[in-house]
Amino acid sequence: MLVLAGEVDGGPRPELARLVADVFPRAEFAVQPGAAHYPWLDDPQWFTARTEAFLTGTGTGLRPPPTAG
Repeated sequence: MLVLAGEVDGGPRPELARLVADVFPRAEFAVQPGAAHYPWLDDPQWFTARTEAFLTGTGTGLRPPPTAG
């Protein structure tokens, strides 16, 4: 299962989406930088690359988003 959240999505916020992903032992979690509730519209190339990488099992193929801190 891939749980993908937009970085600036108000519902569900990335923090909540992370909790959802944590419920599933083999889930992958990703935050799309700069995306809101419709990430496929905000950056179709990023969304497509991340989804394809998940479906083909080739890894993310993308840099992970920066961590807060």
